[in-house]
Amino acid sequence: MSRRAARPAKLVGLMPVFMLLSAGVAAADAPRAVTHGQEISRGVVGPEVLGRMSGRNVEGAVIADGTVPRYAAVVSDAATYDGFAVPGPHVLIEDVTIDGALDISVAMPVVLRRVTMFAPQDLPWLVLVRPGAGALHVLWSDIGGAKIKRSASPHVGVALALRGDGARVYRTRIGAAADGVQIGGRDIQILESEIANLLARSGDHNDTIQMFDSAADIEIARCRIENRHAQTSAVTVLGRTVTLRSNLLAGGGWTLYGGAKRNGKGGEGARGVRVEDNIFSRAFSATSGSFGPVTYWDNAGGNVWVNNRFESGLPVVAP
Repeated sequence: MSRRAARPAKLVGLMPVFMLLSAGVAAADAPRAVTHGQEISRGVVGPEVLGRMSGRNVEGAVIADGTVPRYAAVVSDAATYDGFAVPGPHVLIEDVTIDGALDISVAMPVVLRRVTMFAPQDLPWLVLVRPGAGALHVLWSDIGGAKIKRSASPHVGVALALRGDGARVYRTRIGAAADGVQIGGRDIQILESEIANLLARSGDHNDTIQMFDSAADIEIARCRIENRHAQTSAVTVLGRTVTLRSNLLAGGGWTLYGGAKRNGKGGEGARGVRVEDNIFSRAFSATSGSFGPVTYWDNAGGNVWVNNRFESGLPVVAP
């Protein structure tokens, strides 16, 4: 579903404010249905799939209470973008290519739609959502510019660092960093996206998706999640109430760290983890990860392991 049409209503300081009009759906915006992460390819994620390339080049910015970049709009009313309801007021950034990082602490929600982001130099992160920030929505975007072939890429520690709550990531490509997504917040969904093409320098420990102890109420579904490097993980689970469903997982040392004993660090491990209907790909190793498909899995604590398998259909049995 496309977003509702918007028109300028008034200005507050230097920030444009938009009122939302009647809903409309453009045929070009209707996405092809995805039922499993193995169907995810570069033909179904990112801004170009909608027939639009990210627009003008702009610089990275700090988005804080009272401070938004000139290329952002402040939308006064609630709106729906690609089926996701966003309360008003919220910050909307769309159809731009951002050269640099976004540091987000503003209390209102932020929507990135049809946005491409590159790192012009080495950076600790490309998008940082700080604790207490409003919910971030990343829709039909490319965080890292992983599709674009470049002779050399700056070193980025993590493409998308979710320290705040409520994030939604949909039909987005994330990569060109040491870690793809780090999750420390609550109530986070990553849906029908590609997180792959990690870059490694000496000393990196690559995780395509890494959760911290504070993560809770996490859903990752119908995604392609790959770590082409033979170390660390495709997904490292920690926290509470985590669902991994219908994803394609591949690569890393162990493809999945299940969170038991905090993945070997000691203490209470992850609880309420449901891993269901995932395919462990052998694209990078005959055992999915260079050491195997899964480690540190605990069948206690409300954790559930159901119908996970290799591409051949052979079951992947939790240790």
